[in-house]
Amino acid sequence: MKAGEQRAEAAAREDTLGTIPPGSGAVSTAATWLDDLLVSEHLHVAFQPIVDLGTGEVMGREVLGRLGPGASEAHARGVSGPQALLEMAHSHGRLVAVDRRFREIGIETLARGGSEGVFFLNVDPRVIDDPAFSAGFTRRLLEEHGVAPTRIVLELTESGAVLDSDRLERIVRHYASQGFRIALDDVGAGYASLTALVRVRPHFLKLDKAIVRHLSGDPLRAHLVRSLADFGRRAGIQVIAEGIEDEHDLHALLACGVELGQGYLLARPAPELSPLTTSVKDLVRRAARQTERDGRSIPPPRTISALRGSHASVLPGTPAGEVAEALRRSTTYAALPVVDCEGHVLGLATRERLLDELSHTRRGGSPIATLMDPHPLRVDEATPLPVALRLATSRDEPRTYDPVIVEHHGRYLGIVTMQVLMRAIADGEF
Repeated sequence: MKAGEQRAEAAAREDTLGTIPPGSGAVSTAATWLDDLLVSEHLHVAFQPIVDLGTGEVMGREVLGRLGPGASEAHARGVSGPQALLEMAHSHGRLVAVDRRFREIGIETLARGGSEGVFFLNVDPRVIDDPAFSAGFTRRLLEEHGVAPTRIVLELTESGAVLDSDRLERIVRHYASQGFRIALDDVGAGYASLTALVRVRPHFLKLDKAIVRHLSGDPLRAHLVRSLADFGRRAGIQVIAEGIEDEHDLHALLACGVELGQGYLLARPAPELSPLTTSVKDLVRRAARQTERDGRSIPPPRTISALRGSHASVLPGTPAGEVAEALRRSTTYAALPVVDCEGHVLGLATRERLLDELSHTRRGGSPIATLMDPHPLRVDEATPLPVALRLATSRDEPRTYDPVIVEHHGRYLGIVTMQVLMRAIADGEF
């Protein structure tokens, strides 16, 4: 929910509830209701696709909190949606609990669905300053459900407290240090000022729907969007347009060089992890072709797929000693992805770390799956080179020079070494 809607909703809630004196029974009742809601089955999530506006393919999904139909008392309390619920929770010391519960439901749902791709989880940035906050909760939850952090983007949403650049930078650093990618919401309307963008360097920018709507009829706003899209390309930041509701704005966004989008024109939020309809894919592809024919689009950046090298891999049951020997003898590669029989990447075995491990232990007969790095950097083949380099150099020190694994819709394609990637960037191939 965006800033304008949030203020209107807050006003409506105040009209309904009035001012509740501290220590009154009403405060106790509200807190008790929140506690009951947290253990009920009335909190749900919905998934809205984020679409590649050039190909019509789904690149990821935003996980949106929802109040189920059974939460009828919510409306009587002036809580008409998830953002209003978070505001009430913040007022009654339950912000971390509600924010955490939505994350739990989202991760549990996507783990059950077995879907590939990237998922955007909304995070209220105020939770990090809450006394109930516990660092590492999301990472632990992902590990419990077998979901790699590289598949999660934490989207910092607009909240009642506007963040200054220092606090925003601290929050981003906290989550990025755990391997998460970061998206800033409400660009153009919320706390994502130009100063914040330069200092924080998120992985994604989400253009507010107030900028996107009726873009086709507003040249000044189109210039702003074009500038943000160009800034993103140069900085290795992917720009996502929210609130795409008609074809005119879709064409305008393509002409401005925006490559990703979401909105009712493409798909409404749904409780299932459903694919895009064929008609929507065709619509997006026609718009992209038309923009290209008109000569208005900005040439797309070169992607990491063009640098893809070795396709070699090993099965998870291969003895670690055999993998180590193959790596020791090879003059072609210094690491091998561990890939199952369906083409899913499970991890990465690197020469240096594997040989070091086996020199201290007698685990040469163990399956390589027990000695691999389970969280290597994996990117889709359509990832622009500056974005791939940004992700690669953001890794912690032991992994900085590991190769980048390239995938097509979650299936292994090959690897790109850091040497090849950095040479391409140095030669201006983007």
